[in-house]
Amino acid sequence: MEEPQQGPSDGLVELPLFPLNLVLFPGMDLPLHIFEERYKDMIGECLNNHTPFGVVLIKEGMEVGAPADPERIGTSTRILRSELLDQGRMNIMTKGERRFEIVEIIQRVPHVIGRVRFLVEIEGEGCLDLVREIADEYVALVRNMTALTGGYASRVSVPEDPVELSYAIAANLDLATHLRQSLLVTETAATRLADLIPLVRQGNEDLRQRIANSNPFQGPRLN
Repeated sequence: MEEPQQGPSDGLVELPLFPLNLVLFPGMDLPLHIFEERYKDMIGECLNNHTPFGVVLIKEGMEVGAPADPERIGTSTRILRSELLDQGRMNIMTKGERRFEIVEIIQRVPHVIGRVRFLVEIEGEGCLDLVREIADEYVALVRNMTALTGGYASRVSVPEDPVELSYAIAANLDLATHLRQSLLVTETAATRLADLIPLVRQGNEDLRQRIANSNPFQGPRLN
């Protein structure tokens, strides 16, 4: 697969950008329906060249219409599957890959292109203890999410890598967009995991309540 075009010495790459009202984390699946002409062309180029594009949260503006101003930190994503529909529309499934920082916007029309710097992932201090503390909550989160849809997860694989685990938890929590962006911007996995501990505990409590509420018939309690 080809990579984005890289500058000769500054380590910056040119990356087409897709401003959206959502935050994408590395490792997170993201389905998209492509219907605007500018994004049909952009995604078509990515498909033809086997290159990624960047997903960035909109700081100001709208998803549809005039180019929106994006947040500084986003995530590149790779197209896994695509389905061509009528009138050139597409359904695509993508997966987040790497965080990046926008250094400058070099094109706004027809779609946004930025010169970006990919960010190095840093574990940070105390990750081992944090992983131990949050692992059970992650298992509970996956099981609660599965139970909410009527299923049961007998075995849950917990990522051993602290960076991967932090993004997996963040991606699965139902959080306000500004909190998700804050977690994406966080420099180390240790800080992200520490921030996630109270959030995942609250998320599990909310899920347990939703599961209880979705089962209106509670059989007789046997003493």
